[in-house]
Amino acid sequence: MREAVEQAVRTNPEVLASAHRRFAADEGVKQALGGYLPRIDLNAGTGRERLDSADTRLLGLSETTFARHDTSVTLSQMLFDGFAVQSEVARQRARVDSSAYGVAATAEDLALRTVGTYLEVLRRQETVVEAADNLDAHQRIYNQIRKLSESGVGRRADLDQAESRLALAKDNLRQEQSSLRDAEVSYVRLVGTPPRALLIPDSPDNALPPSEGMALDAASNGHPAVKSAEADVAVASALNSGAKAALSPRVDLELAANRGNDIVRGVTNDRTIMLRLRYNFSSGGADLARISETGFQVQEASEVLNRTRRQVQENVSLAYNANVTARDRLGVLRQYVDASAATRESYAKQFSIGQRTLLDLLNAENEYFNARLAYTTGQYAQLASAFRIFAGMGQLLGNLQITLPTEAVAVRGRSGHD
Repeated sequence: MREAVEQAVRTNPEVLASAHRRFAADEGVKQALGGYLPRIDLNAGTGRERLDSADTRLLGLSETTFARHDTSVTLSQMLFDGFAVQSEVARQRARVDSSAYGVAATAEDLALRTVGTYLEVLRRQETVVEAADNLDAHQRIYNQIRKLSESGVGRRADLDQAESRLALAKDNLRQEQSSLRDAEVSYVRLVGTPPRALLIPDSPDNALPPSEGMALDAASNGHPAVKSAEADVAVASALNSGAKAALSPRVDLELAANRGNDIVRGVTNDRTIMLRLRYNFSSGGADLARISETGFQVQEASEVLNRTRRQVQENVSLAYNANVTARDRLGVLRQYVDASAATRESYAKQFSIGQRTLLDLLNAENEYFNARLAYTTGQYAQLASAFRIFAGMGQLLGNLQITLPTEAVAVRGRSGHD
């Protein structure tokens, strides 16, 4: 199972898509950091100009169109922008955290679904065998009744009854085979290859937290879905800080070189170094509205975080309860199988000496088949619920000793938003 889960995590498009989302977020950080660096702009133009000024009138050129060429290069360095760039860098780094934890959450979810499908294939393989055994038993009974009927000893009604139960056994086998095929198709979709020689995994019960409370604490503090939602709050908070930067002045240092050439002024060269302050006194209330908008986005992200925590806790509680219930049921289901097997054997002996009817015998066979199905389902339900607990805590891959994808490593601690 470990190999199947690892292959799914490494190759499934869901994880790969989330990994590319992380790569895109990394590029967003690079873009934001560019705001700290100087900017160089080149502006060049050539064309025709008509200029009416004192100089052109003096030269008699005010009605003349002449060629003009100009080039300018400007280097500008942001000195202060109300911490807009700093906020944008923090936002992009928080996006990296969110997408990285998103990769981990996707991998954990995929791992759980792969485990579930793996166990379902194993379960259906066993139930197909059980259904085949049930069909063989019904076939033997039918053959026995048919011989009696053909010899004139048995009743026609008994043969009809045996034939109807035989048809039902055939249908049960066909249903189990179809369910097995469905499970195999799901396995291929998640893992990418057909299931071959699957082995029953060891139960991880011994590694489970001793109490539900400890499992809930681990989930609330460490589940990657919760971490991703926390990073989304940081994204919204940084966006709000960036919106507030619009209320502050902006100061830039600008170095410019301009060169022009026309018939009136001739060749001109202009060099400047300027400290420029820009301050917007009014934008029609747009800046204030933007601050309010991002403030609500912070509140929205916070509520999404609260919802995520509740969902994670619910998943852990449901899995923990399912595990406890499954363990408690296994003993009873084992008794059910043993009692049904004993009844089946006794009824077969009693039927051979005429103490039991055919209906009793067929019912005993059906009961034994249902008992085996229930016990097999209970075994795999208990096994699956244990893995669900680890998935609920965000520790399923760790329990399986599978390393998270490298894209799932967050930058928290050096992103400037903690």
